[in-house]
Amino acid sequence: MSKNVYEMIYSKLQQIGILYESGKMQAEYMKFVSEGLMDLNVDNLLNDMIALAHNGIQNGDVMADPDVHVQIYPETKSAEALTFQNDYLGLYQEVYDEGKCNESLKKDLNEFLSDWLETIIEVQEYKLAETE
Repeated sequence: MSKNVYEMIYSKLQQIGILYESGKMQAEYMKFVSEGLMDLNVDNLLNDMIALAHNGIQNGDVMADPDVHVQIYPETKSAEALTFQNDYLGLYQEVYDEGKCNESLKKDLNEFLSDWLETIIEVQEYKLAETE
C-alpha cells in the first residue's frame, strides 16, 4: 500500500532526524547545517506543531525563505503543512483561514513540503549542529 503525501511528509521528518518514531520532536529547537546551503531551523511550537525554516538576512532583518508550519498527527503517522511564508516575496499563506480549508492551497503546500524534505534528504549534506 502506497503512502499518501501526509504520511510521506511524516516519514521524511523522521528520516531527517527531526521526529522520533512517536512523532515527538527530538528537541525544542534543532539547527541543521550544510556547507554552501542555508541552515535548516526547526522549532517545536504548540500542540504537535513544528516550524521548518531557511532564514536569510536582509538589511539586518531575519527573512524567512521559506518558513512552513507543520501539524504533526502522531496517531496516524502523518503531517501536513498549515502555513507558508516567504519574506523575500512578501508572501504569507494559510491553508485553514477563518476555519475554512483552501483545498487547492493545501494540495500545493503539502506537495511543496514533501518535495522540499525530499531535496534535504537527497542532498545528504545537512548535519545536526545544534539542539536546545
